[in-house]
Amino acid sequence: MSREKNDVRFSRFTSNIVTHMKLFLLLVVHLLCGIALAQVQFPLKSSPDNRYLIDRQNKPFPILGRTAWTIISQPPIGYSTFIENSLTKGFNAIEVAGVFHWPDSNHPPFSGNGAVPFLRQINGAAWDGSLKYRDTLAEAPDFTTPNEQYWAYVDTFLNYCASKGILVLLFPAYVGYPGTDEGWMTELVANGAERIRSYGEWIARRYKKQANLVWMLLGDDGKFDNAKKEVEAALIKGLKSVAGQQSIFYSAESSSGQNARDQPHFGHEMNLNGVYTWDSVGVPRLGRHAYSQQPVMPAFLLEEPYDEEGPDGNARNPHATQPVRRFAWWGWLTTIGGYMAGNGFIWQFIDPYWQQHLDTQAAQDLKRLNAFIQSVEWWKLVPSGMNGMKTLITEGGGNDASSDFVTAAATPGGDLMVAYLPPSHEGNNMVNMAALKNKIRATWLDPSTGETIAVSSTPFSNKGVQKFTPPSKNTSGYKDWVLVLRSMHHSSP
Repeated sequence: MSREKNDVRFSRFTSNIVTHMKLFLLLVVHLLCGIALAQVQFPLKSSPDNRYLIDRQNKPFPILGRTAWTIISQPPIGYSTFIENSLTKGFNAIEVAGVFHWPDSNHPPFSGNGAVPFLRQINGAAWDGSLKYRDTLAEAPDFTTPNEQYWAYVDTFLNYCASKGILVLLFPAYVGYPGTDEGWMTELVANGAERIRSYGEWIARRYKKQANLVWMLLGDDGKFDNAKKEVEAALIKGLKSVAGQQSIFYSAESSSGQNARDQPHFGHEMNLNGVYTWDSVGVPRLGRHAYSQQPVMPAFLLEEPYDEEGPDGNARNPHATQPVRRFAWWGWLTTIGGYMAGNGFIWQFIDPYWQQHLDTQAAQDLKRLNAFIQSVEWWKLVPSGMNGMKTLITEGGGNDASSDFVTAAATPGGDLMVAYLPPSHEGNNMVNMAALKNKIRATWLDPSTGETIAVSSTPFSNKGVQKFTPPSKNTSGYKDWVLVLRSMHHSSP
């Protein structure tokens, strides 16, 4: 055999070794991520002060979420691809429609095994999954005729998520934006209150032992006429009628600009406060409002403009301009409980497009945010000027309804302060150093890379007010930065 052929064989051999090593290392990473997240002991409960969620072993659980609205339409290889990708980025929660209706998503209302969620129409005839009706009162699906084939598929999916340490925010019946066919409100009204109460009881009983759920209500609508109010109330009554459920949390996505707790008809039903806004400047104010809500309950950013949903993507939301990472940083630092984020191409799960958007710049930014959150004692943070915390940014921070608002939070003990400066922020920030312990190390964190820059080689004191001037543009070309102040006695990285 010639030397050239030997060289080729050797090259292929070494290439195969490298390839197998890469695959092995990737498998190790997946396993470690899976093990770390699987250590979550569901079900969740509120912390003693009701500020955040903890698991069964009292370990703080931040909601680090990704929307996966129509993932039930995917076969197992599809949904496992999404979940595994999410795990490698540190996500631990997803938002899902148990039954989905959106006409621009992947073959609604069919599951990944081709089954429909209900067997019959209201008139008793077999239902073929059509969402177009000549007579809605007769032809809409009867919610009291669940199809075991469909729901067994949902069972498998939910159990898979539980095995991976994933919390599932589940909508039994997303109602949809008024006047559209995005959701099930037309069908709910056609079924009537008694059928819908029965459906709520049925689904709650089926998942009575499912410990990794949050029950999600409403869905892009917070204004109800009497007929709509009656069926939504019936659904909630049915859900809450089953005693001994493992999953006890209720939240809602109502109208944009309205937190779950603030919905006038059903806000009192919530014990997990979701923040929802469609525009680009509403997050800080709504987040701070949710944190200050009485009675106190865990809060998190639920919905905001998505990645690739604006001019850079599918152009669904003019407010979804980059960098969308700012919404997650704003949402986390105002609610403390966490955030949910989405991508305009992924949530529909239309093949092969959704797979091409799993690893965008924004997805990598959130991976870095998730790692940062998990690296600090996030549950001890208190937003600036709230719950006894001093005002942290005394000058240059803007206001919470402006695009340049600097969101800051610190621990009561003074060990840590984190402040996010959004892209439109200009100038200096004056920080109240008295909120921190003496000998403070200050760094600038680039949210687009995770790299840090020391502000000074010498520590700062906790006296008076200190001026911090952010660097110019970060690596991604935007001007958003994270200021991190740590006591030098603080053990977190």
